[in-house]
Amino acid sequence: MPKIEVVDFPMTYVVGMLYHGKNEENEIPGLWDILMQREAEVARRDTSAPIAFGISIMGPEWEANHMFDYIAGYPVTDTMDDLPEGMGQFEIPEGQFAVITCPNLASLAEAYDAIYNRWLPDSDYQLDLSFGNFCFELYGEEFNPPAGSEKFYIYLPVAKK
Repeated sequence: MPKIEVVDFPMTYVVGMLYHGKNEENEIPGLWDILMQREAEVARRDTSAPIAFGISIMGPEWEANHMFDYIAGYPVTDTMDDLPEGMGQFEIPEGQFAVITCPNLASLAEAYDAIYNRWLPDSDYQLDLSFGNFCFELYGEEFNPPAGSEKFYIYLPVAKK
C-alpha cells in the first residue's frame, strides 16, 4: 500500500467548474478541459502556487444513489459573490488531512480504495465530517502530463478516533 501520512492543511477557497452527477459517462475529465478554457473567469485567482483542486462533495444524495458534486478549480484569495454560470465554490477548512500520493491518473481508483478502505479502518483516525463529507485531489507542479508526469495527491479530512 502506498504511504499515507496525516498533515495539516490551511483553509483554502476554491472556485471552478461544477459537476453534479455520478460520473457514469466519465464526465469529470471533460470538466477540466472546460475549466482550462474558462480559467480567465475565475476572479481573485491565487497564482502564488501553480495548483489546481478536484473537490468531491458527497451531499445528501450520496448515500441514496451515489450522486455527488465535483469542482475542478483553482485556489482564490476570497469567495466570489457572483459566480460565472456553471461554476461553484468551496471552502476547504483548515485541519488535519490524510494524504496519499497518486503516481498517475490510472491509479486514481486504487488510491481512493487504499486510503478509504484499507488505511482508514486500521488507523488511529476517522473521517472528520464536521464540515461535510468531502475529499480533494491536489494537482501541483509535479502534475504535467505533456512532460510525462501525472503525480498528484488525494486528501481526506480526518480526526483522531
